[in-house]
Amino acid sequence: MKKAYKAPRLRGIPTKKKKAHLRRYITIATLLLIVSGLTTLTLVRWNAWFGNKPEAPYTTPEEITRITMVPGEDYSRQRVFSWRSGEQIASSSLSLRKLSDKGDTLPEKLYPALGSLIESRSGKGCYYHVSLDSLEEGATYLYQLKSGRSTSPIYSFSMPSGLQDSLRFIYMGDVQDPEGRMSKQFFQELSQSYRDSIQFFAFAGDQIEGPTDAYWQTWYNSLSGINTHIPILAAPGNHEYLKRGFARELDVRWIPQFNYPANGPKDYLRRSYYVDFPLVRFIILDTTDIMWLGSINQHKAWLKQVLSESKQPWQVVLFHHAVDCVREGRKNVVMHYIFKDELISYGADLILQGHDHGYARSTTRSKNHDTIAPAFIISSASPKVYRNGFSSVHDRLGSGLQLYQDITVTQNQIHYKSYRFPEEPTPRDSVPNRSQYLYDELVLYKGKDGVIRVEDKARSLPELFLFNSFGTDSKAHKKAAQYAKEIQERAAARKSSTGR
Repeated sequence: MKKAYKAPRLRGIPTKKKKAHLRRYITIATLLLIVSGLTTLTLVRWNAWFGNKPEAPYTTPEEITRITMVPGEDYSRQRVFSWRSGEQIASSSLSLRKLSDKGDTLPEKLYPALGSLIESRSGKGCYYHVSLDSLEEGATYLYQLKSGRSTSPIYSFSMPSGLQDSLRFIYMGDVQDPEGRMSKQFFQELSQSYRDSIQFFAFAGDQIEGPTDAYWQTWYNSLSGINTHIPILAAPGNHEYLKRGFARELDVRWIPQFNYPANGPKDYLRRSYYVDFPLVRFIILDTTDIMWLGSINQHKAWLKQVLSESKQPWQVVLFHHAVDCVREGRKNVVMHYIFKDELISYGADLILQGHDHGYARSTTRSKNHDTIAPAFIISSASPKVYRNGFSSVHDRLGSGLQLYQDITVTQNQIHYKSYRFPEEPTPRDSVPNRSQYLYDELVLYKGKDGVIRVEDKARSLPELFLFNSFGTDSKAHKKAAQYAKEIQERAAARKSSTGR
């Protein structure tokens, strides 16, 4: 009987000890590599993760500026006007006159304003606001603001009529234009193109480059007066926040500047809120601060309540951070794994998002493979653009685009259209031809079975991938080549599925 072969033992350290030493060295080397990598990454990304853009010292002039009109909780009857003036609280008011059917003005009503002194990192200013209730459907009003010795020009606004039949608004993702030139052109284009045909503007966060007085001034300059007569509904984005280590702090100007309804979660009043229209409950979430367990639970409970209790035919939700990101390599874990299911379960119909500086549209599939609500949109109007990913969750994609969305809501459908902004301004006396800039279109409609289905009306429209900020080195060329390959594969897949 042969003896089993036994491997000779190595001299010196016994085999078991050798293996233990080897494992130890590998572990130490791995940890050193991880620490080194994390240190390098932290040094490279320190400013992006923890740094704040400096705020230059400023003084607030006595003149009345930054006038902002927003709706109250009841859009049909309520408006709130806010403005800024000086650095010491002064007696302030809003005078209101209604235009009669004959075009003359009815007697003036005077409303005292509430004021607060707001101090930021590098300056201070006094903010005032007046809330108006019981405004009349279809009426036109003239208003004038006064703070101390400063008086504003006379402005006008109109209360809409027929909101029980139709609602039309413009939604934009990130505006985030540090210099303001592009965004100013865009807002002038929208003013000329739509004039008085829309009820409000909705912004999905990152209206500004950073929480400084100069960037807020750039934002207001770019609006070109829209803010004085068209209501604004805005969600805070991460660029409206200061970084405090691992925490974030909303810019102190946000609340007194907008004064949105105080109907959100108790620790997030006037940041997360909703506005009621006859046809829509419009819900806004401050997703930048939904990071920790307390904020997650508060928002989950509140979102469930406001969606479940809504009596309107439609529910639209607006926030900054997308549930299914389109930027390559990005994932918002909280929004994807926690809030996506909540939005679907409790009846959201249309979700409007930003943050990714690209375009994406996705829908939901029923058990019968029907395309149903909710529809999820990501859009951007910013000069800053990112490379997109090609996740199969998205029905339509785009990159390197500046877009706005024209949305009309009726009793039985939501008609959604996304347009590219024209590269050159439309001449003032011309009527813009929007059809040539149409990028996406879909209709959400209610079937006889009560299911909300989604019709894709953009299948014949080409997708555009204009992102080209890869750099010039060999690594950048490889990335560009890979991106081009993915675009070709995407185009082939779409052609195969649509037959076009």
